[in-house]
Parts: sequence; structure tokens; C-alpha cells
Amino acid sequence: MTTLLNFVRMSGWQFKNIDKAKLKEPLQLSTIMFLSYFIGSVIDYFVNLKELISYLYPNTYFLLLDILTVLFIYNCVNTRSEQGKICKTYLLVGLLCNSLLFLVIQIEVFLVFEGLKSYQPWWLWYVFAVGVNTFDAMMILVLLLHKDFLKLHFLFNQCQLRNE
Repeated sequence: MTTLLNFVRMSGWQFKNIDKAKLKEPLQLSTIMFLSYFIGSVIDYFVNLKELISYLYPNTYFLLLDILTVLFIYNCVNTRSEQGKICKTYLLVGLLCNSLLFLVIQIEVFLVFEGLKSYQPWWLWYVFAVGVNTFDAMMILVLLLHKDFLKLHFLFNQCQLRNE
């Protein structure tokens, strides 16, 4: 949905007086995120269709896809506009946090599968469920608004200035 909205913003007749270069980078980033989540949905569909889900590694493909998307965005997407840099920062933070949550859950499932931990619901499962959805919502919002609403980009810039 954000890809479509950013595409309309960039090509719409009502936005003729704005600088389209500022909208190009968020459109590219939202397209990359759309493709990443689309590929994840297709993989999830076929895994569930063929019943290939392993009890040991149920969501590993989401972890790997998030890591590959982070590497692609970090290495291949060059941002020049402030909106592009803000979107890139939020996407990298959101995807890395999602990856960390997927990794922690994978470790939990491994420990339960090996019998090193008993299977019982605990707070980590709730943190996982709320955290993944919260980080996804944060990434969607930044692609829609193009604003540094949590001041993450500002904080990263401050840390870089102190290190120099």
C-alpha cells in the first residue's frame, strides 16, 4: 500500500510543484520492502501448502529474508535526500529488530525441541508478537509520512558526529 501511495505522490498531477527527487528514494525503498514481504508471503504459502514447516525452524525464512533485505538496502541503496535517509534509517532499524526477535524465538524453539527448556507460554512470545507488529507499523508509517517521528535518524546523526 505504501508503494502505491508513494507512486501516486510521485506521478500525481496534484503534486507538480514539489521536488520529485525527494519522493523517488522513499518510492524505491517502499518497493524493496514490498518485494521483500511479497517474497516472504509466497515462501510462507508454499511452505504451508507442502507442509514443509519444521518444528525446529518454523520461521527461519523470515529471519533470512529480513537479513538479506537489510544487506541489500544498506549496500545497494544510495540516499541523497533527507526523506530517503530517514526512511532508510527506520527500515534498517525495523528490519534488524525484527531479525533479532525472529532469532530469539528460533533459539527458544530450538531449546524446547532439544528438551533443554519446558514448553510453556512466557513473556517473550508476547514481546515477539507485539514487537514484530510494532516495528512493521513503524516502517509503514515512515514510508507514508517521510518524517523522523521517533528521532532515530537524529540520534544516529548525533552519534556519528561524536565519533568523528
